[in-house]
Amino acid sequence: MVGALVLFTLLGQQPIEGSYVGSLAVAGSTLRLGLEIKASGGELSCELTSIDQGYKKLPAAVAERNGSTLKFAVPALGISFEGQQSEDGLQVSGKFTQGLTYDLTFQRVAAIPRPVRPQEPKAPFPYRSIEVRFPGGDAGVVLAATLTIPVSVPRGVIILIAGSGPNNRDQEIAAHRPFLVLADVLARFGFAVLRYDKRGVGGSTGDFKVADIPAFARDAASAVAFLRKRDDVGNRIALLGHSEGGLIAPIVAAEDSRLVGVALLAAPAVTGEQILRRQIPALGFPEAMLKSIEASLPNDAALRYFWSYDPLPTLSKVQCPVLLIGGELDLQVAADQNMPLLEETLRKAGNKAITSRRLPRLNHLLQTAQTGKQQEYGQIEETIAPVVLEEVKAWLEKLFPTRAKQ
Repeated sequence: MVGALVLFTLLGQQPIEGSYVGSLAVAGSTLRLGLEIKASGGELSCELTSIDQGYKKLPAAVAERNGSTLKFAVPALGISFEGQQSEDGLQVSGKFTQGLTYDLTFQRVAAIPRPVRPQEPKAPFPYRSIEVRFPGGDAGVVLAATLTIPVSVPRGVIILIAGSGPNNRDQEIAAHRPFLVLADVLARFGFAVLRYDKRGVGGSTGDFKVADIPAFARDAASAVAFLRKRDDVGNRIALLGHSEGGLIAPIVAAEDSRLVGVALLAAPAVTGEQILRRQIPALGFPEAMLKSIEASLPNDAALRYFWSYDPLPTLSKVQCPVLLIGGELDLQVAADQNMPLLEETLRKAGNKAITSRRLPRLNHLLQTAQTGKQQEYGQIEETIAPVVLEEVKAWLEKLFPTRAKQ
């Protein structure tokens, strides 16, 4: 495009960049879509946000304006839009297509609304949060993190280890930030908390796409080493891993007898293949998805490792206290498939310090849910069920009965 933004101004067109919200009438319900339009160097970019379906952001691969006509498309999802900007520049009305075609008007707004998240931390904070960086587990990897430190002497320090996917330090999903909530709750309870962006995500360097479970375990071990060099949080450290983080934490704990404890939330006890063979139909995805995953295994080393990795031999080497929490409505890592195996493996290995909680009505994110399906994640206002937070706090109370000595 040739100087598009300048050309629009010369023609007297209203600026189109900004934030918009439109309501899509689908199957008797209303879904809100946010639209963010930016202009840089004469080029337009558009990003859709599904406000009511997990707050998922969808960058448009195609975005162009010709006079008052705006077009954009997200080909990977079969989405396209063509509409006209109003003379006052306050709305863009046209046709939205994804399988079917719908009338859709985007109204200009100051900002795209975020879903209500009542557990998001609010000031004043009885702790300080500092930005830190430390070497990851491999050359060229530097991890960016937030270290939350209570005003008083910390009882101990907890490292949060995220699940699968390119997660940031808050493990943000569906406009929920569970690790931010956990860090706030635990810091108020007297614990320092470290949460970090995965390699290649956010402020961290490295390549997420080629990282496998052992690589993420090396990063977590590096987080432990980093904290042990500090003099402001003490050296009594526990790990808390969610989902795939529940695979990673035991790898670190099996090699580090100095760790005080490990909390495994919605953690797998079987291979990735077994997880996916149950997960995909449970979530309502077609069998073809499983076949597609199998077909990609020869060319994806990280996926291939997850597919075949059996976590139980490593778990059997963990001798520190372990907290297990699973949700009965978890369709991604089913509690009835995994929890008994986790418990049995630890007990057979002689670990007597096991606390296990299978909690009703909780999904994979440990929210209070109705069905457990992914579509609910963003619709539920609760980020983490209070019962989970209380179970974690009760376990930590026993694990760290006194405050650390500086």
